[in-house]
Amino acid sequence: MASRPTSTTLPSIVCFGASAGGFEAYCTILSLLPTDTGFAFVIVHHQPATGKSLLVEILPGKTKMPVVLVADGETVKANHVYVVPAGRQITLERNSFRLSPLERSPGWPKNISVFLESLAAHRRKRAIAVILSGFDSDGAAALRSIKEAGGLVIAQKPQTAKEPSMPCSAVATGCVDQLLSPVEIAAELTRLGAERARAPRAKPTAQPSRP
Repeated sequence: MASRPTSTTLPSIVCFGASAGGFEAYCTILSLLPTDTGFAFVIVHHQPATGKSLLVEILPGKTKMPVVLVADGETVKANHVYVVPAGRQITLERNSFRLSPLERSPGWPKNISVFLESLAAHRRKRAIAVILSGFDSDGAAALRSIKEAGGLVIAQKPQTAKEPSMPCSAVATGCVDQLLSPVEIAAELTRLGAERARAPRAKPTAQPSRP
């Protein structure tokens, strides 16, 4: 019987959360990332529920990684880019994605925060939140959960964002570890992927021999 994957074998997941201006940031970051970081990338983008996500058509021209429109129950794979369908809410359950109708609430959507909460619960220190250009404050409410789980929080430098509201809201939480431009975000994720690939796996502690 095959053993279940453990928290040390599941791939780290990077969530890119954005709305207005996020498209430019995705293109820049993905075009600079190698295809073998070992990370899975999830794009949670604010878009009309009745619209069609063009990201799955455009982003393959920016990266050699497979770009996939997420399906309910789909298994997370390293070195893949996952795009959330319009009008759907995504959460993580161990190593699978779950989709449900997008919750209707007053004000701006909170689908980024919802996914980050589940990411913190199921990936803990292997969770990486990247808050990019966008309106309002979606994502900010979940950043403390990412930090408390041992994960990493990155926000786009507001001066490089087409719409700085989301990055500024993230910074205001006090939970942002690094404030970077899209080019710098790509460099940091590349560095982290290489660093984690080199990290030795934990070995069982040897028991002292009896005399």
